[in-house]
Amino acid sequence: MNIQMNTASNTMSELQKKIDLIGNNIANVNTNGYKRQEASFSDALVQSIEKQVGQQNEIGRTTPYGLRIGAGAILSQTAVRNEPGSIRQTDRPLDFMIQGESVYFRIAAEGNTFYTKDGSFQVQPVPNSNQVSLVTSNGDAVLGATNQPIVFDADYKDIQLSGNGTLEISYTDATKQPTEIQMGVAQINRQGSLEKIGGNLFRLTGTEAEQLANGNLQLIDLSQQTDGTIGIKQGALEMSNVDLTDEMAELISTQRLFQSQGRAISYADDMMGLVNTIKG
Repeated sequence: MNIQMNTASNTMSELQKKIDLIGNNIANVNTNGYKRQEASFSDALVQSIEKQVGQQNEIGRTTPYGLRIGAGAILSQTAVRNEPGSIRQTDRPLDFMIQGESVYFRIAAEGNTFYTKDGSFQVQPVPNSNQVSLVTSNGDAVLGATNQPIVFDADYKDIQLSGNGTLEISYTDATKQPTEIQMGVAQINRQGSLEKIGGNLFRLTGTEAEQLANGNLQLIDLSQQTDGTIGIKQGALEMSNVDLTDEMAELISTQRLFQSQGRAISYADDMMGLVNTIKG
């Protein structure tokens, strides 16, 4: 294939990935706790062409032997931007917002531990019991400071969050002792180690034990915290950090690049057609 057409077609394929990523950001502009993604590109140098073979043709040459022909651009990295989103006051007792950029709720699902910023929780009956558990909108269990799902009796009346991160659950029976459950959160020091898996969830590369050992992951008991830099606010949610204006501007810019590569293919095709019409 013509080198120009090969370069342009490869670049268009990678630009389409960025357009898809921007579209995903825009689709999640109102998703609780969503973190936008950015794409980075690099040149693809994959083809080397040797010219003027033979030492007698290279006398006085100062540039490297051979020519490197670029094959367009490739999507080299997709980064998650973790800047905090805006705060939406809901006054709903089961809505929680983490105050802290690198801090996440811990979620148990399918035998694994995941992390999320989405604090819009619900209660779900525990099978074959008179208890309920605190879960995400997808039904995954929310973990407490003891690394166990947050579970309490189903006849609860009210749920209040204290300043030290303790959930106090009172019951319809006034004589019944309230239940206190300590909420736990995870602080992740290297944000690049988080991988998006869909459903507004992240996971860490490797096991939690490995991440705890190397210092990247810290399990925080808010009742033991003294500096107040991390907290959970009840009745509020952290919204998406997607700026629709920025995303639309980036989308228009990427589409123009996509169109320019399409024109390059068209020009290369025209030139090949012109060459084919030349008669010796």
